Amino acid sequence: MLSDEQVQRYHRDGYIVVPGIIDASWLARLRAATERIVAGAAMVERHDALYDLEPGHSRARPQVRRIKNPERVEPVFAELARHQGIAGCLQQLWDGRGVRFDISKLNMKSAGFGSPVEWHQDWAFYPHTNDDLAAVGVMLDDITPDNGPMQVVPGSHRGPVFDHHVDGYFCGAIDALTPGLGLEKARPCLGTAGAITIHHARAIH
Repeated sequence: MLSDEQVQRYHRDGYIVVPGIIDASWLARLRAATERIVAGAAMVERHDALYDLEPGHSRARPQVRRIKNPERVEPVFAELARHQGIAGCLQQLWDGRGVRFDISKLNMKSAGFGSPVEWHQDWAFYPHTNDDLAAVGVMLDDITPDNGPMQVVPGSHRGPVFDHHVDGYFCGAIDALTPGLGLEKARPCLGTAGAITIHHARAIH
């Protein structure tokens, strides 16, 4: 599944892009399910348990920023969480140990509109005592420099967990002016549809 070089790169940089994990038939099912969920946003006017909406959203012109826990409404996403290609990659990174699913979401990054996803570390949202936590991203479309790729600061998973608060309130983001972030070293995660990304929960992205 993963080469020795990919495993070493993950532990060194805190992230990897793995091509060709999700095949065309899977992608077709995932895209169709995504379109059905997005179409349902025409029935809502404000954020709810399923939808994070863009500021310009309306029933006449649905604009979805994020779909939360899509596996709860579309079974194909529950199947994806158990995909052997994904689980196999994670088991290799963690020396054959079992894999447990936590949460899922779809970040839409639709053309023509879209709020930014600020720099953050996932660890701030779900801190653990164990170190074998990672997020897996599935590319439903080709990801190029022109369509908002996720960027990761290599090696930042071995550094501190930075403050994600403003005026004492958790905001889920790091102040980009914080010294020592290394944002100038950030690299985009690029690939074709069907590739996956894996990044450590402490990696700045």
